[in-house]
Amino acid sequence: MVQIIHSADFHLDPRMTSFLNRDEERRKDFTKNFDYIIEFALKERPDIVLISGDLFDNINPRNPIRNHVVKSFKKLYEKKVKIFAISGNHDEPKSIQNALSPISILDSIEYLDFIQTENNLIGKRELVIDNLKINIIGDSFNIFTNQDQDPLEQREFPKINGDLNLFMTHGSISMFKKSYLGDSIIKETNIPEEIDYVAAGHLHEHLEKTRKNFDLGNITYLVYPGSIEFLSFNENLQNPKGFMFLEFGKHELVSKDFIKLETRPMKQLEIPISSKNEDIFSEIIDPIASLSDPSLILKIILDGKIKTEQIAGIKSSKIVSYGDEHFFKLFLDNYSKLTFESSELVLPDKEHTTPIEIFLHYVDKLIDEEDGRNKDKLVSVKRLSLKTLKKYGVD
Repeated sequence: MVQIIHSADFHLDPRMTSFLNRDEERRKDFTKNFDYIIEFALKERPDIVLISGDLFDNINPRNPIRNHVVKSFKKLYEKKVKIFAISGNHDEPKSIQNALSPISILDSIEYLDFIQTENNLIGKRELVIDNLKINIIGDSFNIFTNQDQDPLEQREFPKINGDLNLFMTHGSISMFKKSYLGDSIIKETNIPEEIDYVAAGHLHEHLEKTRKNFDLGNITYLVYPGSIEFLSFNENLQNPKGFMFLEFGKHELVSKDFIKLETRPMKQLEIPISSKNEDIFSEIIDPIASLSDPSLILKIILDGKIKTEQIAGIKSSKIVSYGDEHFFKLFLDNYSKLTFESSELVLPDKEHTTPIEIFLHYVDKLIDEEDGRNKDKLVSVKRLSLKTLKKYGVD
């Protein structure tokens, strides 16, 4: 039997500028789950660890995280755990000038085996574990593929002849019907039937499919473990993050476990508001007060229609300050769904109209539309404003 950890999309050292003074603390959430996987591997001693792209969030991770990763992989190396990796769209160089992935550094010190495609021939490693001949085939993300092209159509697979054949890839596979904007799609029909398990990365959600191969009569498992931490509110915040712990026999998946990771809580809340709200600020604060949690990242989306003169009543800076006191971070979205109606100034139906007449026409219209306390307030505003206008000689 062969035991394997399949992981992907660590996104170590992410840019977290929107978290301002808490950016470093937020980055540590990713390091924490990386450390958990390392400790899990040290305890369980799998034969192989697969990292299917985006170990780092960019091609120039800072030195502290590089050093931490090197030390962590050294621990696994000393315990005879073999690590194989490919690069993803985040840690694959975007140009010839930056033609070195940060994963190459780990490969050069031999703590990790970076499988690369050369001259369009997909890379392959052969090893024998417990009398099983294993083929590990790896194709990193190809940034030069056009959106309407299948990356594998430009590639050539090596000879596949193992008792267990694994294919590492980073991209969107058509069978899952999920992709990100601008992705080129990998057709599962271009993945050879000889492959027993597709260790995929790129999609941040844990997803699994099986493909029945009619020519060979076998089954290919296609799996995305997902990312190790949430990076965006666009992700399904209800689905857990984690990695795969697998056991294989000859052309056989014996056991498959999704190991869940503890992530920082994130929540998105839509708050309806309207022009009839007398106190918009309270309408926003009241529903989020019950959610107070210093570990929570909260995004509130204002939904509705208000008058332009009510925008100040949102008190955005005060809401953000409240968020700083009661949450890890609060994000306020007051534009994507909120619409505004302008208060049009309709002039009296007269050829010659004085400024006072225009003012009275506008204010009287507002008073007619209101009742209760708001009506009384507007009457007071009208009286004081008239007094001020006449004081300064406005007719």
